Amino acid sequence: MTFLRRVAREPLAHFLVVGALLFGGLSIVKATQRPTVTLDAQDLNQLATYWEVQMQRPPNKVELAGIIRDRIDEELLAREALRLGLDKGDMIIRRRLAQKVAFATDDTAEVAEPTDKALREYYAKTSDHYAAPARVAFQQVFFSGDRPHGGAQKAAAQAIGRAEEGGREDPTGDPFLFPLAYDDVSIADLLRDYGPAFVKTLETAPVGSWQGPVLSPYGWHIVKVTTRHQAASVAFEAVRDQVREAYLTERRAEANAAFLRTLRKRYRVVVAGVPEN
Repeated sequence: MTFLRRVAREPLAHFLVVGALLFGGLSIVKATQRPTVTLDAQDLNQLATYWEVQMQRPPNKVELAGIIRDRIDEELLAREALRLGLDKGDMIIRRRLAQKVAFATDDTAEVAEPTDKALREYYAKTSDHYAAPARVAFQQVFFSGDRPHGGAQKAAAQAIGRAEEGGREDPTGDPFLFPLAYDDVSIADLLRDYGPAFVKTLETAPVGSWQGPVLSPYGWHIVKVTTRHQAASVAFEAVRDQVREAYLTERRAEANAAFLRTLRKRYRVVVAGVPEN
C-alpha cells in the first residue's frame, strides 16, 4: 500500500492515467465515426434477383449470406482503393467513369419528340441514307495473282481479246473462292469484298460484253454485266421509324456536345504547359 500511495503521488503516474483515458476516449469516438457500408432492402433484392437470373433459381439462405458477404467485401475493397488513391492515373477507370457520365447525359438529355414536319425536313436532307442500294448481276472469270511474272494480267487480257474476236465459248480462268456468277448483289457488298476498282468497272461497264482486266485484292478479273439497277429512293413513310431514330440520335449527340462545351468552361485545360482556354 505504501508503494501504491507513493506512485499515486508521482506526476508521471498522473500523466499516464490521463493519457490512457484520452486514448480510450479517442478510440471510442473514432469507432463511432467509422464510414458506414449500408445495404438496404432494395440492394438485397437486386442481388438476389441477379443471382436468380444467372442460376435460374432463387438463392437459399447460405447462398444469400455469401452473396451479401461478397458484396460487402467488394464495397470495402473499392473504398480502400479510393482511399489509397489507386484510381489516380488509371486509364481504364478514367474511361469507365467518363462513359458513365456520358451515358447519364444521354439519359437526361431533354430531346423533344420531333414533329412530322421536322422528320420530313430531316429526311429530305438525309434521303440518300435510306435509298435502296444499287444492284448488279454479272459473270466473272478470275486469274490468280499467284501466277508468276505478271501472268494473271496477261492471261486476263488474252481472254478479253478472244472474247472480242467473237469466241462462242465463255472464257475460262482459275478457281476462285467467291462465286463466278452473281444473280443480284448490292454494290456495297461488292465494294467490301472486291474493292473500289472492281466496283467502278461494274458501275460503268456496258451491259452484255466482257470487260477488263480489272484488279482486285485477289488477282485479275474480266467481268460481264448482265443487269444493273441504280440506287432507288425510298418513300418517307416506309422509313419513318428509322428517320425518327436517326433524328433523335443526332439531337442527343448535339446535347452531349453542348454539355462538353459547358464542362470545358468549368475547367482550365493546360496541355504541355500551354493553356487551351
